[in-house]
Amino acid sequence: MPDVWSNWAGDQICAPARHEAPRSEAELQRVVADAAAAGQTVRAVGSGHSFTDAACTDGVMVSLDHMRGVVDVDRESGLVEVQGGVKLHELGDLLAQHGLAMQNLGDIAVQSLAGAISTATHGTGLNYPNLSAQVHAIRLVTASGDILKAAVDDPDADTYRAARVAIGSLGVISTVTL
Repeated sequence: MPDVWSNWAGDQICAPARHEAPRSEAELQRVVADAAAAGQTVRAVGSGHSFTDAACTDGVMVSLDHMRGVVDVDRESGLVEVQGGVKLHELGDLLAQHGLAMQNLGDIAVQSLAGAISTATHGTGLNYPNLSAQVHAIRLVTASGDILKAAVDDPDADTYRAARVAIGSLGVISTVTL
């Protein structure tokens, strides 16, 4: 019998056929492509902090818990690319090591960055943007296992806007540039 997963509140429960926790974008691509070839759905799960059943599946549940590092830092532009599994409480320390910080965060910091962006998590304060508005670029692994890149300055701005709060519908977020 598959392991049962539940969100933090215990009100969303499912039994995925498989749990996967890739350590790299290439491994994430393989996991997604293998699931597609087997006719299985893929759902990414962050910290399970959502009240919705967005992560529930009887297919493959993917956790990015092993993808939590900094990929690139451009001090001149202030842009930082991080892996999607980084938890918000870790992100501050990682950015501080480079003299950078987020403009706004909410009061719950156990969420993964990819999950918080995907579900339109907001911060606090009337004059500060939500987390997805702080995204400069995003990389997703699509259902075919291909990489979809979307950035604020792309000619196809609709893809960029959709990718920021897609609740997983466009793919699994591998990295985010803030």
